[in-house]
Amino acid sequence: MAQKNGRRRSKWFLGGLSLVLVVSVVAGVFCLWPLWCFSTLTRARLAWVGVHSHSLLLDGLEVQYLEGGQGRTVVLVHGLGSRGQDWAPLLPALVHGGFRVVAMDLPGFGATSAPKDRTYSISEQAHFVESFLEALRLERVALVGVSMGGWIAATVALNAPQRVERLVLMDSAGLAFKLSFDTELFTPRTPAEVDALLALLEPQPERLPNFVKEDVVRSIAPGAWVIERALASMLLGTDVLDGRLSSMKPPLLLIWGKQDRITPLAVGEAMQRAVPASVLEVFDGCGHVAFQTCAASVAPRLLGFLFGKGPAPGSTIDIPAG
Repeated sequence: MAQKNGRRRSKWFLGGLSLVLVVSVVAGVFCLWPLWCFSTLTRARLAWVGVHSHSLLLDGLEVQYLEGGQGRTVVLVHGLGSRGQDWAPLLPALVHGGFRVVAMDLPGFGATSAPKDRTYSISEQAHFVESFLEALRLERVALVGVSMGGWIAATVALNAPQRVERLVLMDSAGLAFKLSFDTELFTPRTPAEVDALLALLEPQPERLPNFVKEDVVRSIAPGAWVIERALASMLLGTDVLDGRLSSMKPPLLLIWGKQDRITPLAVGEAMQRAVPASVLEVFDGCGHVAFQTCAASVAPRLLGFLFGKGPAPGSTIDIPAG
């Protein structure tokens, strides 16, 4: 009996020791590579709703993109320093709403190739998006873009209106305006600069542990040159849409965070004046990344527009903080 009890205690001890080792390893991996862990969990959540990663060779580039769902196609264009996966807060709602979603990584961002000989200008990226649509044989789509991606999406809609059934611009760049922040914050080099970037992106940013901020700095560093080159091209002003937006043909929805400090609400209001039939929806309590931090409020408004059931053209709608 004593021998049996001893063996049982030994098994319990070994089992407990194994659990401690597993927990220690997992905790160690998370502390070293928190962004990789977050990304892995996000991919798993997207896979659960049927959104999976794919790749194709286009114009000599290996292009990574997410795709899932069935129905009319919605193509989503991310912003500066971002990637297709960052649309994750909205993708499940679009899939469950009956749409096929496609979210690419633009050249130079995410897992898509970053050749040194590209300018990463808005016009160049817009041409890429048109080629991407052609490669996937997407003749007519709803196009959604945020920030720099909104500028790119609007350029595509102006250059190839026959391809764009509906257009959604979220906290979009594209019009000339005076910047109120230091653009070097888009490539933070210290944890303090990560805090400053988050304060630009959100009115009430989440406080991140230092080891997460250090991982943000490490993850941005290899592609910082692409961000800087894209910014330099944008700041030249050669691709601005001033004077062009008035010829926009597809129905247009403007989604804006009321507390956006990067592309302030005044930019969205100017876009609506340029396209009087557009709808401007302003989300109180939200900043530049309203599609992420205020996804629960943004998703139903986005779906309503995509179904053609949104507010009357020319409307401005104020959405209270949720």
